[in-house]
Amino acid sequence: MIIINDFFKRRKEAVSNQMELIAKYNNCEIVAATRFMNQKALQADELKDNIYIYSPIFYPFEMIKHIKSTSGIIHVFEETSSKLKEITFNITKRPVYVSLYRMPSNRQINHLKRYKYLKGIFVELEQHKQILISEGFDSEKIYITPTPTKFNRNKSEKKYNPNEIEILFASWNMSEGNPLYDRGLIYLLDLLIKNSHLRLTVVLRDNNVKEFLNEIAKRDLNNRVKLIDVETDEELEKLFENTDFVAFPAQKRIVKDVPNSLIDGLCKGKPIIISDILNFSNVVEKNNIGFVIKDGSLDLNLNLSIEEYEKLSTGAYEYSKVHSKENYVKVISDGYFCCNYEDNINKIYVKDRRKK
Repeated sequence: MIIINDFFKRRKEAVSNQMELIAKYNNCEIVAATRFMNQKALQADELKDNIYIYSPIFYPFEMIKHIKSTSGIIHVFEETSSKLKEITFNITKRPVYVSLYRMPSNRQINHLKRYKYLKGIFVELEQHKQILISEGFDSEKIYITPTPTKFNRNKSEKKYNPNEIEILFASWNMSEGNPLYDRGLIYLLDLLIKNSHLRLTVVLRDNNVKEFLNEIAKRDLNNRVKLIDVETDEELEKLFENTDFVAFPAQKRIVKDVPNSLIDGLCKGKPIIISDILNFSNVVEKNNIGFVIKDGSLDLNLNLSIEEYEKLSTGAYEYSKVHSKENYVKVISDGYFCCNYEDNINKIYVKDRRKK
């Protein structure tokens, strides 16, 4: 088996966490490219875990080499369609599984239809599954995989103080669109202006912060906003434990519908703040696990009593069961083995894996 994506970055990239989780369970390779954040190819700490990250120039050729040297399932995490993958995967005649982590677009749907040996599609929400079904995909080959938390589930012991509320934004990415506006960072700064009892911590993924610092200074918020670049999983987990809310108030659909940072917050019992731009807002509203921002409104009432907050926090933690790492791996594994494959390569793979 082999896992493929066009990018991979430990601790800094949510989808990379999911790839590592699957790779660890299946003892297989991850193949990807260096795309951002001054990433370097073929680092020793990645190679020892069978993670092969190549420069964009060599990546297509090396990906083909890895496919030739492995057997069994090809599991590809796809953000954009790729003619190279269509041709390569069709030539190999191996079972292909695709993880989609955004709402399926028309372009993506047409791309999937060109995979001759497509055995399964993993999506994040029922809404995404229904889109694929309406386009003619077999419902039995579409699996809803609730986005897994990066951490173990344990409710934070932080005491809620209604007079000084901590908000965490952990989805920093300066490579798409107008990120300060699109991802809701400007919204959060304006929310702080309107509510003097709010504090904001932003977890950085890169160091392109000059424009954001200017926006903070313009609003005289330097004492209420912290920018932190974490180096370890332990540091990151503490930030989630020491906040009150985890926010992702996107103002434009440029990101995945289920931001991993929100899931990581829920597993610590942190209610979330999300905009109605993202489909996951429907889940938040239905399960009462946070606040949904309607039409970009700043009329967000976070003036909760300790009792009201605790009820919301407990609900968030209970809901997070479905997003455990164990459940994610189970759904993926069930998808792999639901079909009876006829090709000999995969029969060998399935047989070998069941012995473990």
